[in-house]
Amino acid sequence: MTEPVADVLFYLTAAFYVVASAIFLRFLAQGKGDVGVLGPRLIGAGAALHAAHICVASLYLRVCPVEGIHFPMSVGAMAMCVAYIVVRRRYKLEVAGAFVAPLALTSLLASHFVGGGAEPTARIKEAMLPFHVATNLFGVALFTLASSAATLYLVQEHLLKKKQIDGVFRRLPALDVLDRAEHRFLLAGFPLLTIGIVTGTLWARRVEMGGQSEVLRAVFGYVTWLVIAAVLFLRAAAGWRGRRAAYGTIAGFGFAVVVLMVYLLRSAPAQPTAYLP
Repeated sequence: MTEPVADVLFYLTAAFYVVASAIFLRFLAQGKGDVGVLGPRLIGAGAALHAAHICVASLYLRVCPVEGIHFPMSVGAMAMCVAYIVVRRRYKLEVAGAFVAPLALTSLLASHFVGGGAEPTARIKEAMLPFHVATNLFGVALFTLASSAATLYLVQEHLLKKKQIDGVFRRLPALDVLDRAEHRFLLAGFPLLTIGIVTGTLWARRVEMGGQSEVLRAVFGYVTWLVIAAVLFLRAAAGWRGRRAAYGTIAGFGFAVVVLMVYLLRSAPAQPTAYLP
């Protein structure tokens, strides 16, 4: 009887985090207005269900909350959601929900599918694989455009400072145009990469049991997401514009390229595998 209760709490928690992530990512994509009250409330409700799931799993299913790495990650994600709810108004960090909700969802799913947890069926993996690969590839394509705009921004800024705008460089767009283009490509690509990261947890056990290339691909995939998330968050919360945002965008794209290189150079798999964790 206890295990079904834990499963219900798990899926309810995941559902609240999914809806909260969608609301916040829509807010980021629109780039205006405010997040309202629904998104934070969904994260708060998800955190409460998450805490209940942790209690049931710890007290009745005997899952130690500090043993290993996966379940502690789930506990840490729940604590992160609680901290967000407590401090978001005081420090005006409502927009951080766009990163807190997907991160909590990913940690929750990872704690369920690895470390002795449930294994998704082959049918589910087969159905999700094209969606998982497509979202990641389209996300990387948009990050490529964002990185191109960021690089042109830095070139244009350097030439303006040196007063060397001549020849073909006269055709470069204005700095504010390049800055806006970079930001919009990031906003469009970030939800796709987030979906890729979340769906990638279906193959998390493969990463855990796989070789070095699998681990590197997963690590750099998460680092890419964190760097892009940091650039968008700092732009929204701290007013990052121009050069700093350009450097952050190029760094995030660099990590995405590393993921692609690891994927291309790995040993040929016996069957199709996930592109990102």
